[in-house]
Amino acid sequence: MGERPWNRTAHHIHRNINKQDITLDLADARGKELFLELVKLCDVLVENYRASVMDRLGLGYEVLSEANPKIIYVKISSQGATGPEQNYGSLGSTLEQTAGLASITGYENGPPLMTNETYPDPVVGFLSFGGLMTALRRRRKTGKGCLVDLSQRESTAMLLGEAVLDYSANGTVAGTIGNKHRDMVPHGVYQCLGDDMWTAISVGSEDEWLGLCQAIGQPGLSFDPRFENRETRRENQDGLDEIITSWTRERDHYQIMHLLQAHGVPAGAVLNGSETIKDPHLAARGFWDTVDHPEVGVYKQTSTPWVLSKSSRLTATPAPGLGEHNYQVLGGLPGLSTSEIDDLVERGVTGEIPDPSA
Repeated sequence: MGERPWNRTAHHIHRNINKQDITLDLADARGKELFLELVKLCDVLVENYRASVMDRLGLGYEVLSEANPKIIYVKISSQGATGPEQNYGSLGSTLEQTAGLASITGYENGPPLMTNETYPDPVVGFLSFGGLMTALRRRRKTGKGCLVDLSQRESTAMLLGEAVLDYSANGTVAGTIGNKHRDMVPHGVYQCLGDDMWTAISVGSEDEWLGLCQAIGQPGLSFDPRFENRETRRENQDGLDEIITSWTRERDHYQIMHLLQAHGVPAGAVLNGSETIKDPHLAARGFWDTVDHPEVGVYKQTSTPWVLSKSSRLTATPAPGLGEHNYQVLGGLPGLSTSEIDDLVERGVTGEIPDPSA
């Protein structure tokens, strides 16, 4: 593991670029004092503990807003800050279950499965940004801060979309349908030339269906009674999938994507990790940053998925080490002297080494 393994974990390296890092023991009276001093100087606080943790520490929204009435407190918790299950803990994998996402994820007529991508984690990150922007706009109008109470479970339940609407309107309980779709046929992932290579194809209109028939060199399929409309294609989807697979199996997944797109058919090559990082379109967009981390070395890092027309992206700074900016931040904002920070380190209120007993 080497020295300071906590500074080199993959999740930390990937997710904490462009940040500064300080440590404070919030169970310590002096740690709380310094935290409140920082709150007085800051615009926003974001935390992701169980709902009651900050209140138990004596640092809930009421306390923080008294210290700084303009503070915007973004509270991201598993179940939200209220309700009978507010103090339940969770991971993205368990939230997929309690929000119902797992119930529609899996092989056709099979048991519920996890996505293995823990969707609730990245989804709530994007949604919290929107909530924060809304709160900042409100503060600009009113001059007052507020609490943004964001539930990860509710954020995940939003992903069910038409499944919720279908049950509300028709009483239909959605189940697992594999890669099929309730409205689009054909719709699936098809084996291509090479080891474990695939292309996703999704046909949502008659024009796209005609384009697919032309692209695979079988225009007559559009007149075949088995496939003449969406309903008959759904009834005979297994046979249609075999026809498509017999064509895709002989071709490269990128080649298939480009050919089908040229015929107006939504299609995408299923890229593995090495292909994604070398993908020519992402490279042309300047999506990747090259980061030189002092303890990990040089690696490629994702940047923002948006580009501002008047501002270019800045080069990413590496994820910081634990407590790397203690002296800079505590000396610069609350104005502590070096000797005062040295004393905090000695007492364990701040530092750069995790407490093994914590």
